[in-house]
Amino acid sequence: MTVFVTDGEQRATLAVVRALGRAGISVTVGSEGPRSLAGSSRYCTGKVCYPSPSKDARGFQAFLREEMMGGGCRVLLPMTDVTMRLVAQMRAYLVSHVRLPIPSEEEIKLAQDKRQILLLALQLGIACPETFMLQESESLAEVAQRVRYPVVVKPRFSWFLRDGTCVPGTVQYARDPEDLLSKYQSFHRQIPFPLVQEKIEGEGRGVFLLVWDGELKAAFCHRRLREKPPWGGPSVYCESVTLDKELLRKSFELLQATGWQGPAMVEFKVDNRDGRAKLMEVNGRFWGSLQLAIDAGINFPLLLYRLANGEDVPPQLNYQVGVKSRWLLGDLDHLLIRLAGHGELNGCSSQGASRLRTCLDFMKFYERNLRYEVFRLEDPGPGWYECKSYFGGLLRRFAQRTEGASAR
Repeated sequence: MTVFVTDGEQRATLAVVRALGRAGISVTVGSEGPRSLAGSSRYCTGKVCYPSPSKDARGFQAFLREEMMGGGCRVLLPMTDVTMRLVAQMRAYLVSHVRLPIPSEEEIKLAQDKRQILLLALQLGIACPETFMLQESESLAEVAQRVRYPVVVKPRFSWFLRDGTCVPGTVQYARDPEDLLSKYQSFHRQIPFPLVQEKIEGEGRGVFLLVWDGELKAAFCHRRLREKPPWGGPSVYCESVTLDKELLRKSFELLQATGWQGPAMVEFKVDNRDGRAKLMEVNGRFWGSLQLAIDAGINFPLLLYRLANGEDVPPQLNYQVGVKSRWLLGDLDHLLIRLAGHGELNGCSSQGASRLRTCLDFMKFYERNLRYEVFRLEDPGPGWYECKSYFGGLLRRFAQRTEGASAR
């Protein structure tokens, strides 16, 4: 019997494969291509290809039906927002073939709906950025004159399923009323009713929880030291910090209100203006910096596996503080974006350390308690795979630009 994990290109999937594999559990990795980041790990015992969940949702679901029918898998772990929803839609069929430690489709949809999460958080007294949730009866032009710029234009969902294809949502910044009107209308055509939100400057904090049958089974906190892109995105360099009991309480209450079951990350940003941690979003799945929590002592994947198999798992809240995790190639992207020297990127000024300071920080390849997220001596395959993919992509883009310049 084995665990089947989807989305082999995700760093969180690699962390799951390593965590379960080290515990002697067989793991099969599914991905869109024959090779993947997690599939390159020595702890991966099987690899399969399936139709793209984002481009061929029905094909992906048909593949899972056939794959799970054989009964060779004990637990199925979908790893992204897209695969979580698609797998949850099949729950009635899948539960007779495999253990499925995820919430219902309605609970997943609620957690992925940024508008509903913010409304629920406000009801619970959780601080949030000032947000305008426009409906058809409200005037965008009036809001555009009232807000303080730059503002964030955020899709209501990170992705939207339309005719079997997933439309991705991206966050952008608007610099003035005209820019806001243009970007809002463009977003609205793709994913209806995006949010208009004040921009919060401050340190990102993540509260990671594992909830099972309404009980808190594990918790972990980290802070983001660098992100990609620099103005906000996935962390490329982060550190475990002391468990913030107040943020943990708020996060747990929010997840309880959604009926959540399984792992989730509740993301906050500490507002530089008043020092208050304000809710940014909920990620109802394993998160990108999962490896940091494992390195610090909370093995979320193994705990979830044990719970899915009916074991009685006592709560785990103790871990090592001060452990740092670095996604090296993501950090390289952070450096390149800073060195590009654009005054405004994506409509938002990139603030932070000087370029020289950024270069010096990047060159710190050794620190006490620092672990590299992908590059591991005991499991070098994913690091080599990521390097080849990364630099191969750079060469292809350079060749395309050169060809385009020659054609002109």
